[in-house]
Amino acid sequence: MKKLLALFLACTMVLGLAACGGKEEETPSPSAEEAVASMTAPIDALARCMLENDMEYDPEDPDFFWTALYYFAGAYGLEHEQVEEVPDTYQLKVPKSVMEEHAIALFSDYEGLMDLPSIMKGNVSYDPDEDAYYLSRGDIGLSETRLTNVAETNEGYTLVAELWSTGPEEDLIAAWDVTLIRNTFSEEIENPLYLCSVSSMKQIEKESSGGNGSGNSSETPDETITAIFNGLSDSHTVEVTLPDGGIQAFQFDAGSEVAEKISSLQEGDGFTFGYIADTATGANRIVSIK
Repeated sequence: MKKLLALFLACTMVLGLAACGGKEEETPSPSAEEAVASMTAPIDALARCMLENDMEYDPEDPDFFWTALYYFAGAYGLEHEQVEEVPDTYQLKVPKSVMEEHAIALFSDYEGLMDLPSIMKGNVSYDPDEDAYYLSRGDIGLSETRLTNVAETNEGYTLVAELWSTGPEEDLIAAWDVTLIRNTFSEEIENPLYLCSVSSMKQIEKESSGGNGSGNSSETPDETITAIFNGLSDSHTVEVTLPDGGIQAFQFDAGSEVAEKISSLQEGDGFTFGYIADTATGANRIVSIK
């Protein structure tokens, strides 16, 4: 009897372990903030491409298609683990499959890489033996793109992209209305960098009040408070202890002067900041800091 009971327990344990081993951990879906933040680089590339070349967003135009792709891969290509810099020429070697990932982020109706137009001669070349593109590295200069006014839609998001100068006097250069749809190809890509695709991007009129030298944006805060710095959760999120003892996270624009001041804080430092409550995402975004 004891032998039969021991055998039964052993079988039960084996079946239990097998059942546990058969369960795969589900990867959590990215948040709206993560999805939109992943698109800063492609939107920045489009903004500079359109502004510097006096182009409109037109994925069907081979000149625009490849100029935008050249700006994107040239400036941000090295963020992809499969892109490498050629030591002798300092060019970037971008596998065709990776170039397609970049194109998918820029163009939601992407159906394949177009043939290289004549305007790309000297800038981008294709090596069929390597199945890779070679291009010169790009430079974003003294500017940065900030994504604001994010609102979720059934298919993705709408937002405003602002291109700011980051020189001695911070100023708004230009702004665009942007529509994103969720990147349906990302599920097929291992470790996707870009979780959405740009569907449209149109320049809008936007007034600038210029920089004020204090690390603040031109936006008027909804409220100003003093809190204790606890640390950074990620590149655009700070955790603080409020005056009432509560702990709360606040967003800020990565790469902004506000971000620079926050990154200089030490744990336990007190600081005063103004923030805007974003009703679209439910996040509080810091727009000024003292």
